[in-house]
Amino acid sequence: MLDRALFFLLFSLITQVAVAQQHPREVLARLFDAMRSADTTGMAQLFHPAADLHSVSVDQQGRTQVQEGSLPNWMAGIAGAEPGALDEQLHYTAIREDGGLATAWTPYTFVLNGEVSHCGTNAFQLVRDGLQGQWRIINIVDTRRREGCEPVDTAGAVPRIEALATDWHAAAARADSAAFFDAMMDGGIYIGTDPGEHWTKETFLAFAAPYFARGEAWSFEAAERHIFYDENQDIAYWDELLDTWMGPCRGTAVVKRVGNGDWKIAHYTLSVAVPNGVIQPYLELLEKGN
Repeated sequence: MLDRALFFLLFSLITQVAVAQQHPREVLARLFDAMRSADTTGMAQLFHPAADLHSVSVDQQGRTQVQEGSLPNWMAGIAGAEPGALDEQLHYTAIREDGGLATAWTPYTFVLNGEVSHCGTNAFQLVRDGLQGQWRIINIVDTRRREGCEPVDTAGAVPRIEALATDWHAAAARADSAAFFDAMMDGGIYIGTDPGEHWTKETFLAFAAPYFARGEAWSFEAAERHIFYDENQDIAYWDELLDTWMGPCRGTAVVKRVGNGDWKIAHYTLSVAVPNGVIQPYLELLEKGN
């Protein structure tokens, strides 16, 4: 059995390693958890001694204003709040790292006593220079506004992208041109199965409009789908196996975040999936067609 002194020595070493390995994302999660608990002692441990605060706003004349904040005053306000009264909810967190420097972009909605107060975006700068190699916040710049503030979407990016893909195909099946093309970004690209089908959103709309108008659009249903999402990026992609009137097809899509929870299709490629066992007859048909 370990004696008490050795146990606490090992516990201390394990704790130091855990702290040294923490990620900027973990620092921010701890920051906002401590804010909700009105735990300014816990918050203070996450800041570099030279940390500062700034806010960027736009006045009624449309001029950008930069205000310097006070970290001690901010902490004092949090310390005086009831636990649970202050809840800064993040829509998502995108992080860039290089060496001992990290930048985090965090659109937020601030909830005060259960009611939406304001919203905006935090831009964090963090440095990894603590005695145990931990990340610490050295600067926060935020924006604040009271208009257009939306509750944080709790569904998450992957379920939202899954719903986008399913609804997009369903819109084509019911010949809903508005819903189908609204799901694509302006300037988006659709590549069809024919070698000549490299459409922009605008040219694809012009081509497909008569089919949608007659209610003769296509019906594709996904037999499987795989979504790939990097939480530090505003881009994701999916691939899917589709049941179509042409037989099995493969579709691949690139999607881009266009709001705190919204995604649109930037690029889609549709291709006929030809089984290996019939590729030779398929090639012969292509040769005859040419």
